[in-house]
Amino acid sequence: MSAAASRYYYSQSTQTDEVITISLWPYRSLSIKGFRIVIGSIALALSIVGVGFMMMGAWPVLGFLGLEIAVVWFAFKLNYRAGRLIETIFISKSGVTIERTDWRGRPASQHIDSPWVTAELVPKTARRRKLMLSVHGNTVEIGAFLPPVEKPALAKALNDALLRMRSQHQS
Repeated sequence: MSAAASRYYYSQSTQTDEVITISLWPYRSLSIKGFRIVIGSIALALSIVGVGFMMMGAWPVLGFLGLEIAVVWFAFKLNYRAGRLIETIFISKSGVTIERTDWRGRPASQHIDSPWVTAELVPKTARRRKLMLSVHGNTVEIGAFLPPVEKPALAKALNDALLRMRSQHQS
């Protein structure tokens, strides 16, 4: 199983009108348990430093060390909140529907009404490669949050699913 295969979810409908569903989500390398360990380690290290400053008579430094812990905690929380983004791609005989749920839980949907949709990787421009669904000159970017190494495998999986649906549409 490739690295990309473990990063997205793929399922098929058991109904007569087959729908292939692919769900994408951002990668988060630090678990909640790991987050607690990191924050605890930082708090312990800064507490030791703070005790040293307090023994030298510089007790006001303790407030700034506490503030530093709070800033690191807040930055991690913002990062975890951004990780709630989900893109779900529904591929059917008639076209493709992309449903995005942002970090606030607000859904947005986009439908491409054509069986001739293709997934293509746009060469690296500026900072990152883009994975686009395109049809008749119209393009929609998907998986913008995915690492570049995962996009080729996802493009292949999407094209395989789109080809399968296209062949069912023609029959």
